[in-house]
Amino acid sequence: MIRQSNSQIGVHSEIGKLRKVFLHSPGHEVELMTPRNASELLYNDIIYFKNIVAGHSQLKSVLSLVSTVLEVSDCLEDVLENEEARNKLLDKILEFQGCPELKSELFALPASELTRALVTGVPLKRNTLESLLSPKTYSIVPLPNMYFMRDTSMVVGNRVIASRMASSVRFAESLIMRTIYEYHPELKGYGLLLDASKEIKDPHFTIEGGDILVINEDLLLVGISERTTPKALDTLVDALLKARNEEKKTEPFNVLCVILPRERSTIHLDMIFTVANKEQAVVYSPYVLGRERARVVRIRVKPDGDKKFKEVEDLILGLRSVGVRMDPIPCGGDDPLHQQREQWNSGANLFSFAPGKVISYIHEHTLRACESAGFKIMSAKDAVKHPTLLQSNYPLIVTVEGSELSRGGGGPRCMTCPVLRDPV
Repeated sequence: MIRQSNSQIGVHSEIGKLRKVFLHSPGHEVELMTPRNASELLYNDIIYFKNIVAGHSQLKSVLSLVSTVLEVSDCLEDVLENEEARNKLLDKILEFQGCPELKSELFALPASELTRALVTGVPLKRNTLESLLSPKTYSIVPLPNMYFMRDTSMVVGNRVIASRMASSVRFAESLIMRTIYEYHPELKGYGLLLDASKEIKDPHFTIEGGDILVINEDLLLVGISERTTPKALDTLVDALLKARNEEKKTEPFNVLCVILPRERSTIHLDMIFTVANKEQAVVYSPYVLGRERARVVRIRVKPDGDKKFKEVEDLILGLRSVGVRMDPIPCGGDDPLHQQREQWNSGANLFSFAPGKVISYIHEHTLRACESAGFKIMSAKDAVKHPTLLQSNYPLIVTVEGSELSRGGGGPRCMTCPVLRDPV
């Protein structure tokens, strides 16, 4: 039973009807990438700005029809009006970037200008010999990954996880989201479940939202990947246990840990598995069901802290072992070639805005597989023209143009951070 509360945040499943969601519309920070720094900034290539803006605009238009969309920059500007929030955030970012001398200059900026500076960066001033000879371009680096909202924070139950990013180029994003959740008046919850953003100096402690799927109140799926470490997961399990005891929950809970291969296309669990309906998920079959399937370890945790670890045969059977049926829909269909190509371009990375209502990139063979599983397909443009169709009783996939967005390394789930969902 999901506890009702006055919390303004709450995510107890992957598919509950969406009420609030964070987005960050890509801006000038994306245009600051060059062929030289693209790889360092975690991109496969530099991307064409106008096309990603158009694709992201489709995503935002659809989500605005079914939920309240919170733009990160707007929320950041709101909290930077608070002197305490401004002071704490600047101290953390400037300490990490190694430029505390900028504090007085930045602190004096209006909230709108400071928001812009934190997102698009502050160029290095060449006013000393050291700075003149420095290979750095920025004192505060731009944040071109910011539109991948999923990774830097997440809501689990009525609490927040502030991520500790695997790459230092994304640390500031997590600090920004941590500050927004702490100070924004529309994001009241039960506080932090895990503040991993403070673990900056521990290379064995990283955790990102793309690796965490909330199946129900008593079950999480967590990817152990190049972005999320076993040490962080152990800490998360302990934090969950403490939070549940505080909330007087007396049932055991389970965590299914999926050990992902260290590959560019599998940086997070949601690149091979996303939930589309109450009993349906889009999966990358080779790593979920095939001979190369990822190892899966089930952790069962009792209220007294007793933990039992058991390896299960695969993710689908692991879900069944804890009472969850999930029929797989193959990303790319049944052809291994199409599976590889479409998974590489985030074909398994879908975002649910209600049970059986999902947003996907346009991947021909994945969409055919979804149609065979009972889904109807509609373009984002048609959804905007005929919004009542989004309330239909049949399973529906809304497609957005993602050929350019996917080159950044993520799909619709990567670009969204749900804040509030209805119970299922």
